Amino acid sequence: NIFLEDYDLPPCVACEGHTVALAFGIGNRGSGVQWHVHGAGFSESVHGRKHWVMYKDRPAFHPDRTSRNWMEYNYTRLDIQDRPLECTLNPGDLVYFPDMYWHATINLDPYTAFISTFTQEHQYVDAEL
Repeated sequence: NIFLEDYDLPPCVACEGHTVALAFGIGNRGSGVQWHVHGAGFSESVHGRKHWVMYKDRPAFHPDRTSRNWMEYNYTRLDIQDRPLECTLNPGDLVYFPDMYWHATINLDPYTAFISTFTQEHQYVDAEL
């Protein structure tokens, strides 16, 4: 808990003075999180590299297979124009995932540690409209 208490939040309007939820995780090479969707936020790699893939709309995937399986079998068959938004986070890098964007991750190093910051941005933006 002390680790998360000392964590500097990403520089975002929705993070300042608003409630955020922090999550910390560690995974080994080839592990990751299968396609899923939730509210907006940020993820930072603390140690190791993490590869991210994102789509605005729900991608085709088998819910009982891993993100590694999707990367090895589905991704490699996609036409270039059908590929997801993607990036690889190195230690200290930060990625923003928009509200309700589908995303999956795969860890690339012997172990990867990360912190995710989940914002209430969707409520903040709606209040401004």
